[in-house]
Amino acid sequence: MTVYIANAFSLSMLTQPGTLIVGMIESVDEVKQILARGFTSVIGHEATAKIVSLQIGVPVPVNRVSVQLVPGDILVVFQLLTRLPEGKILTEQEMKQVQARWYVVTVMRLGGDQDE
Repeated sequence: MTVYIANAFSLSMLTQPGTLIVGMIESVDEVKQILARGFTSVIGHEATAKIVSLQIGVPVPVNRVSVQLVPGDILVVFQLLTRLPEGKILTEQEMKQVQARWYVVTVMRLGGDQDE
């Protein structure tokens, strides 16, 4: 099992059809709890990684890679609720106040036969 942190979820992250559980995370403390045992960042943009780091108080490195999720993997998703202005450099205070929502995607099972 690997825990990932990302700023998006795409069906292309799955290697085949499967069963997912998607939940909303209610607090930053819950995000920290999920990430506490370690995680792999798949956030590919420095500004986004910095915003996430400031919001959760945990360093989140930039890691521009594709991820292939397998059963047991957990993806914590940081989703912006507003579009940031093009080219604007946010202050640290503005980054902490960016409106976002957190989700957790758990891969339960992959494969086409769901009636087992």
